Amino acid sequence: MFPPKVTCLILAAHFPRLPLSCVAVRMLSSGASYEDAIDRLMSLQSIASVVRNAEQRGKQQVERLRNDNVRITNIYLHRLGISSCDLKKLNIIHVAGTKGKGSTCALTESILRHCGYKTGFSSSPHLMEVRERIRLEGQVISRDLFAQYFFEIWDLFERVDVTVNDSSPPRYPSFLKYLVVMSYYVFLKEGVDVAVVEVGLGGRFDCTNVVQHPRVTAVTHLGYDHTSILGDKIEGIAWEKAGIIKYATPVLVVPQCYPETWGVLEKEAEQCNTSITRVPPLTAYPNPPSATTSETWSDNISLALQLSKTWLDLQVSSGDKQVSPGDKQMSPGDTNGIQTKLALPFQLPDTFLRGIKKCQWPGRNHVIYRGAVDFYLDGAHTPVSITKCTRWFKTQTKNNRRKVLIANTTRDRQIAKFLNIINEEVSLDQIIFCPNIASNKYVVKDCEWPESIKLAMIKTAHENRDVWIEKFPAVPAFSFSSVAEAVEHIEASKVETDVLITGSLHLVGAALQVLDPGFLEDSSKSQASFSK
Repeated sequence: MFPPKVTCLILAAHFPRLPLSCVAVRMLSSGASYEDAIDRLMSLQSIASVVRNAEQRGKQQVERLRNDNVRITNIYLHRLGISSCDLKKLNIIHVAGTKGKGSTCALTESILRHCGYKTGFSSSPHLMEVRERIRLEGQVISRDLFAQYFFEIWDLFERVDVTVNDSSPPRYPSFLKYLVVMSYYVFLKEGVDVAVVEVGLGGRFDCTNVVQHPRVTAVTHLGYDHTSILGDKIEGIAWEKAGIIKYATPVLVVPQCYPETWGVLEKEAEQCNTSITRVPPLTAYPNPPSATTSETWSDNISLALQLSKTWLDLQVSSGDKQVSPGDKQMSPGDTNGIQTKLALPFQLPDTFLRGIKKCQWPGRNHVIYRGAVDFYLDGAHTPVSITKCTRWFKTQTKNNRRKVLIANTTRDRQIAKFLNIINEEVSLDQIIFCPNIASNKYVVKDCEWPESIKLAMIKTAHENRDVWIEKFPAVPAFSFSSVAEAVEHIEASKVETDVLITGSLHLVGAALQVLDPGFLEDSSKSQASFSK
């Protein structure tokens, strides 16, 4: 056995991208398991509790918390010996948006992996296990690898000499910051060629926004979500998302439903000495992938194609010179007077087509077949995405089968608007409301809710049922305290049924725990379908 200093030097030789101070020898937590890591992680303050504590102290405290988010994340990175220059080595693709950012990231990662590059992918939230948030070469990192890296970082934080004051954060990051810092640490240690990073919430003040030199950035569909934090004005939400745009860095954007957003994005781009490039419709490509399952997926695929091409163009360009994603033409002026560039479609290489076809992204346009019942899962949770989700459901199902909806919404989403869309778009035989709880009999530790939150979610499910009964009495409505109870209720009839599960990604995660608990280990058994 080598002494610790010698071991550090040996490890550093194998991981030249990582600073020596970042090459840790795990001593304090040797032999700790994945379950031990989750216990430690869950002991850290969640972002929700941080915000609640700040809210109790007033609006100024909330603003200070958000404004400090990036600065504090940087402090934690520096405690691990990771600098902005180190992050630059990851050749990051940074993606923000209200809907479609995770799907776009998954598609982009798959394309570049099929082009022969070693990929890292950081996303949120997770559906079943926390380790889903960090992927290497298209695979969720193993429990053992998660535990190894988790405790390497934990031990490094343990050794840091910390003096906590108003400007210095505690020894350990909060839940979300820990996972973000850990993802960058893992990508550096594993020597990925490219890291695809999904913004957690917003963009400008999101802790992923410590990245100062991404290779390319992107903004997906913008809409109303997390309004209690981001505000209820679409211009304000767009300003939050535009915060990931960086100096002289290409930024790609999908067509937007709200014309007001273009001016906000353009102004940010101008201040950063760059310009907005709008992606073309998927049908404009000479050889587009086979018919996709939804309109949203078409936009996400086009954005992923252009992101991949831009990143590849930058890789072959000389030095750090920024280049545009292929030849451009001016937009035909459908962005409320704002002149944006339009990326031209191009002939798709076989590697790009394979990347799209082989991409797996559970919980979005996801179908699981169980005997007489087919379950359609999608994490849609905004008015626009719910509309597109229900239309996808209609195109995938037959009229002669019973139609049931399992739904849930959170406190800052308008239940009345949600229910109106559902009623207008789908002819239902039954609707069921339930919380984001898989079962009352068993629980996955990664998705365990505090008792107070569980009770609040169950109460909301009952209230949503009552609202539906009052508005649409012709369609029977039920509420249950878990997804398992809802599924048991549906399958007990032994009637051929199509079930749409939507309204929350956390609800979809709970449904996966019930319907396909082994999907992380056997993703080929039931996976999201991006093309027919």
